[in-house]
Amino acid sequence: METLAYRLTAYSASEVALLLVALQYTVLTPAWCAAALVLPGERRAAAWWAAYAGGSALGLTMIVVAMHLGLPPLRAAGNVAVLSATLALQRGIWAFTGQRACTLVQVAVLAVTVVLSMLALRPDGVWARITVVSGLWAGLYLWSAVDVWRHVRQGLRQRWGWLYAAPMLLAAAMLGLRTLRGVVSPETVIYEVEQNTVLSVGSSLTGLVAALLLQMMLVSLLVSRLVGRLARLSRYDPLTGLLNRRAMDELLVQEEQRVRRLADHAPSQIAGQMAVLMIDIDHFKQLNDQHGHAVGDRALRHLASVMSAQLRDIDHLARWGGEEFIALLPATGGAEAMSLAQRLCDRVRSLPLVDQGVPVPLTASLGVAGWLGPHDSLEALLVRADEALYAAKRAGRDQVGDGLVLRPLVAMRSV
Repeated sequence: METLAYRLTAYSASEVALLLVALQYTVLTPAWCAAALVLPGERRAAAWWAAYAGGSALGLTMIVVAMHLGLPPLRAAGNVAVLSATLALQRGIWAFTGQRACTLVQVAVLAVTVVLSMLALRPDGVWARITVVSGLWAGLYLWSAVDVWRHVRQGLRQRWGWLYAAPMLLAAAMLGLRTLRGVVSPETVIYEVEQNTVLSVGSSLTGLVAALLLQMMLVSLLVSRLVGRLARLSRYDPLTGLLNRRAMDELLVQEEQRVRRLADHAPSQIAGQMAVLMIDIDHFKQLNDQHGHAVGDRALRHLASVMSAQLRDIDHLARWGGEEFIALLPATGGAEAMSLAQRLCDRVRSLPLVDQGVPVPLTASLGVAGWLGPHDSLEALLVRADEALYAAKRAGRDQVGDGLVLRPLVAMRSV
């Protein structure tokens, strides 16, 4: 430990700061590799970010060694490695957000960097390398910041897109300022970058903070997506993609509260009404026995797709259990609900499932129930819809049972 501390005293403050940044990236590299292994859905993005961390650690270490020992070729290679790592960061963001990769642009940026780094081996080429490469580097960070901001706002549906983009905006501002200073005062910028000045130390420390914030941003993106997926799994049926029973229960309670509230102000208005459809695939057990459970699963997905296409944007469809579905129709009167139910029944019949080129006929039975007013209850509404469904099944299936004329019952037949 004493030997390491003694050796570090031989390095300048800016070199030590860069080594700390490299150490930070070194620690994070295996973490991103582990993320690529345990998160299959984000494997490509995490692998690119592992390459970003590893490439940054390698490139910064090469730059520090080159500065300390006075090896311009090694420093040029370090600059190329660091910019290549930034390209890997950008490709990881594209993989994460599902954007199309702009490979030709990246290749052009890398080629310019390599050429300028080679020219910088001569004293008269240092200015071009510092100014142009810093500008390209700033452009990459700014581009990535915009991509992240757009994804957070549109993909994750979060308001704080600028907060996620802030670390890359900070890096772009630092590099853009260096480019501007290189244009205005070339000699000063060359001296600050090549020598151990206060400004150089400050830039290195700021880079340390920006690098840490950038890694925190990437982790936050992953966590936000995973939390979103968990939230979706808790509300949606994994087979059909429809709402599950838990989510529909919540919507039913909310809709009951809404119609009760509106009934106090405008009891005769259609907005204060709602209806429920109970839907069941006819002879589903026979379908599974004859064609197999894989076809049965496809039948459930097919039926979900057909019915979803017929419903309005304000309607909600859920898988209620097994082969049974439920549709919640807000602001819907009895006649309109019956018309929609009959249309769904006809549509399911007219669009059979196709299995290996062979049509597999499907039919469904439906039960309709509507809200009766302030004296009604959610439990009674579901009872009437359920009884209407089984009335349709007893009458021969492939038809609509009218629960609008049934009186409220006290208990619901178990599903």
